[in-house]
Amino acid sequence: MNLIYYKSEKGNFGDDLNLWLWPQIFGENFLKEDLDIAFFGIGSILIEDSKFIEMANQHKTKIIFGTGVRSINEHLQLDDSWKLLFVRGPYSSLKITGDIQHYIADGAYYISLLPQYEKYLSTPKKYKVSFIPYFQSVDKVDWKSICEEMSWNLILPTDTSVEDFIMEVAASEQVISEAMHGTMIADIMRVPWKRLRFYAHQYEGEKVSEWKWNDWLLSIGISENTFINAPIRKNKFIYRMLPFLFKRKNKRLILQKAKEDLKLPYKLSSNSKLENIKGQLRSKKEELLSFKN
Repeated sequence: MNLIYYKSEKGNFGDDLNLWLWPQIFGENFLKEDLDIAFFGIGSILIEDSKFIEMANQHKTKIIFGTGVRSINEHLQLDDSWKLLFVRGPYSSLKITGDIQHYIADGAYYISLLPQYEKYLSTPKKYKVSFIPYFQSVDKVDWKSICEEMSWNLILPTDTSVEDFIMEVAASEQVISEAMHGTMIADIMRVPWKRLRFYAHQYEGEKVSEWKWNDWLLSIGISENTFINAPIRKNKFIYRMLPFLFKRKNKRLILQKAKEDLKLPYKLSSNSKLENIKGQLRSKKEELLSFKN
């Protein structure tokens, strides 16, 4: 398989999960096999006229396996060389196929089918609350000092191994995350979570960010997209000249909003919904193995 995914130079847990997860689900040689197949897994990389589509078009067959459409503005035209097994959510399904019958959930939910999943679930709790920033937000504010003041455990998506990231989430009683895959892993680990909106929606664009979140939330049976809203301040000239002031201002904002919104309820998909997702994922795994062989 020829894996198509987004690779960040600074690292990003959600995207890096591809290299760690798929060989465990399909066998260690899955990504090494010399097949003329492009494999789209975890990520919002179904984007028209993108490098991802360009790379995929170098191969005879393209497989979509839990991927997300990036935004409502995409107009993807998929010919018969594409095999759509499932997409992340109903928005992605509707955008590609015109109906909502072709989604299950994000491919990250295959973690729930790993042999060690029960071990993850039984991880002793070490942290009352853990916080996960978006990978492009890591350098925008002093998260360490914020977490110290709030008595939160900080989990970075950029310099933590996939296994350690999962274990840190599993060791938490609750998770607050700006990163979408941070809340996904919490949901998979049965850890109640809530979203903080700080910089991701400005970096990606409102239409992209909210599309992605709602696509995933609806896939797990949650229709209300609530969040702690602490949008990053505009980087005015004085802040560009004195970046420490910019970080300080954003720190004050985040602390203020976090304390104001402490009563915002944590979320978690139902156990029955997760079991339904797991059953569908098992079926799609067998379908892909049958197709490949």
